[in-house]
Amino acid sequence: MVQKEARRKIEYECNICKETRVLLILQSLHREVDEKGYVEYVDVHQCLDERLNANILYVDKSLVVRSQVPVRVGDDISSSQISALQIPVPKKVDLKETEIIPTKEFKYKNLKGLRIADKLRQAQYVLHKSGSGKKIEVESELSFIELEAIVSKGIDEDIIVDWLKQIISILEAIVLLDEEMLSYLITYLDPKITTPPTGETIIEIDMILHAKSSFPISSLKSYATFRRQWPEFSKDYGKKNYEGYEKLLTYCIGNQHKTLLDIYFKAENSLQFNDFINRIEDLAMLGLINIKKTEFFTVQEN
Repeated sequence: MVQKEARRKIEYECNICKETRVLLILQSLHREVDEKGYVEYVDVHQCLDERLNANILYVDKSLVVRSQVPVRVGDDISSSQISALQIPVPKKVDLKETEIIPTKEFKYKNLKGLRIADKLRQAQYVLHKSGSGKKIEVESELSFIELEAIVSKGIDEDIIVDWLKQIISILEAIVLLDEEMLSYLITYLDPKITTPPTGETIIEIDMILHAKSSFPISSLKSYATFRRQWPEFSKDYGKKNYEGYEKLLTYCIGNQHKTLLDIYFKAENSLQFNDFINRIEDLAMLGLINIKKTEFFTVQEN
């Protein structure tokens, strides 16, 4: 019998608000990112005086938080400033550039280029420009992330701004950003950004950006509900799509260790990525699956 991987705990006390913050995570998600073996996490939470604060955490192989760097609204943090704090953090180059590699489904139809400048992670993620278009820039509410998109000239600028604002608000709050998911993000955005974002698309963007650290969970009870109520569901989701929804649901029954991206890899021969995300979102909205994200929470004292 294969032994299932247990979740381990990362725990620290915020130096500002003194609250104990906890993250439960699979060891397999905790990877080395530098020569010292530290993994960098971001914890954005309501801090002192109910102000939002971001802590950059440097965690060792044993899941011990070795240092925390608070970043306030308007801070322009750099590696030299961090070094001046005399804490054991890995050396980094300011806004180290990483290329966003398009998936085979990405067409450059409406999204011609993208740049994400992330001060929290001291990284810049770039989809290199292909074709002509207009440039639109947006800064996150907490000023930690700047996003620049080059889009087709015919698209309404206000629509693009709405999309970018939604994206950066989610990026700002992610505990552990995996750059691979940015490739899937641009695949999702390319055909959709000509029309305004909706509540549904915001949920789907959140799913994509968390897809390597979130776990879709279902149950036999949910499966029975799906089969029993499919005649009613099919009015909205199409009778011919029964098999596709059923397969996704069965992949998630009793799941604790397969990420959302793992589930996609099981289904990718029959579904394109955007269709997969749409169907997962449908199942979640129907209450048939629950998506458990890897995120910090506050330990309440008795």
